[in-house]
Amino acid sequence: MDVDVSDHIERDDIIFYSVLYSSVTVVFGMAVLSKFLTNEFRFGFRSFLSLVVLFLGEPLCQFFVKGPGGLVVFAVGCLLVYSILPASHLPVGNRTVFITGCDSGFGHALVQKLDSIGMRVFAGFLEKDGIGAIELRNKCSDRLKCLQLDVTKDKDIEAAAASIQQAVGEEGLWGVVNNAGVWYFSEVEMTSEKIFRHVMDVNLFGAVKVTKSVLPLIRKAKGRIVNVSSLVGRMALPGAGAYSMSKHALLAYSDTLRQEMYKWDVHVAIIEPGAFYTGNTQEQVLKKRQTEIWESLDPETQDTYGKDYLNSMYSHFITTSQTFPADLTPTIRCIRSALLSMRPRARYPTGKGEELVICLHPFLPVWLADRIMATFGLLPRHLKPAALL
Repeated sequence: MDVDVSDHIERDDIIFYSVLYSSVTVVFGMAVLSKFLTNEFRFGFRSFLSLVVLFLGEPLCQFFVKGPGGLVVFAVGCLLVYSILPASHLPVGNRTVFITGCDSGFGHALVQKLDSIGMRVFAGFLEKDGIGAIELRNKCSDRLKCLQLDVTKDKDIEAAAASIQQAVGEEGLWGVVNNAGVWYFSEVEMTSEKIFRHVMDVNLFGAVKVTKSVLPLIRKAKGRIVNVSSLVGRMALPGAGAYSMSKHALLAYSDTLRQEMYKWDVHVAIIEPGAFYTGNTQEQVLKKRQTEIWESLDPETQDTYGKDYLNSMYSHFITTSQTFPADLTPTIRCIRSALLSMRPRARYPTGKGEELVICLHPFLPVWLADRIMATFGLLPRHLKPAALL
């Protein structure tokens, strides 16, 4: 008789805990599903981890830990996994965003995305009446305002800031995205001081000046500052010296600004894309930059390297760039999250395997890191300058 009662109690306990486990599973599953349905969560490591918890967490805890302890472990595990999922987004409302470098690439795609979700966008173009601007005017709503903006010209920046201030008034500016950037593929010795300065003026000082011009409006809205850096801002890449220097400096600027803006409730985020096919990697643009590189060299450096060396460098890079992903969605999604997430991150690496590369690179011996960058870099290893032939 006692055995029957004990068995009955044990069966009741199993049913009771099964119901509790199922309840936790349903709540967690619905929370994860809502992330997918709102496009705030895509399949990746975090989604894989969520599925593991859903399908393996419950049976493992129920049959190996057992009792209330197993239920607690499972519930805490669900909470921990949910905590690393992307946060929900703020409502768009009347939020206004200012984006630089919208002629092509990330800026061009971002304008379309933010306009499609109802944001008011001020888009800066190097050519206000160029092909990129005309295309966006035709595709976007009347909320889009196109501005003439060369980030190296103080007059353009001041005029853009004045237009934005007049439009937003006391509401302030919710976000600025410093996306404008320029890339030159050239070894350090082959890069003239003029080109170094131009790259720094656009990629670094352009972002600094634009941010400073609208910072009072950002503070008023307690908004967001988003700076588009690069993977090579953390890891120097042969052939990308000027670009790496400018993006590394942009990281330092962003990290400093982020800490200084805490007291104003302004969040600063850094976007770190890997290799993508954008306006900077189009063949006609690269060939124009190649000509600029060669014409800026002094005769001695031209003799040392030779024109064939530069031609082969660019021929290899143009071919390589054709394999870069043309789908800019991963980066656009990260910028949107930096602007609207309730829990925005400080850094957003974007691109296949980039987070893993960024995590591992600092722990590698310098000689090994250099060997890897040389092997998988953009410079063909077999090329030799004219002086070595």
